[in-house]
Amino acid sequence: MKRSITYDEGRIVLDTDRDICIYYAPRGRPGGAYARGKDLYLHEEDGVPDVYYIHSWSMEPGEDEQLQAVSIVSAEEFLEIRGLMLAAYPEKAGSLALRSYGYGIAEEI
Repeated sequence: MKRSITYDEGRIVLDTDRDICIYYAPRGRPGGAYARGKDLYLHEEDGVPDVYYIHSWSMEPGEDEQLQAVSIVSAEEFLEIRGLMLAAYPEKAGSLALRSYGYGIAEEI
């Protein structure tokens, strides 16, 4: 799936066939388990800021797919919920440990 987005200096084309898939959700059959899901992608391009995005997909007939750009923090949270973390940013692993003890942003302020 492709989607074009604009940023300060031009346009970026997000393409699930070419971009890096960081998280690929399990697939099933229409009407069964894993008929819908969300994948996380990273679009890298020279001279353009990295773009993380979520691909919401469905195998059910008539349901649309969506691509939604997200911040790096949202991408990290997406992975943390699934028990994973961004390997490119190991310094962020501390947030996972703190959250396991119940700490969040509200406690840090």
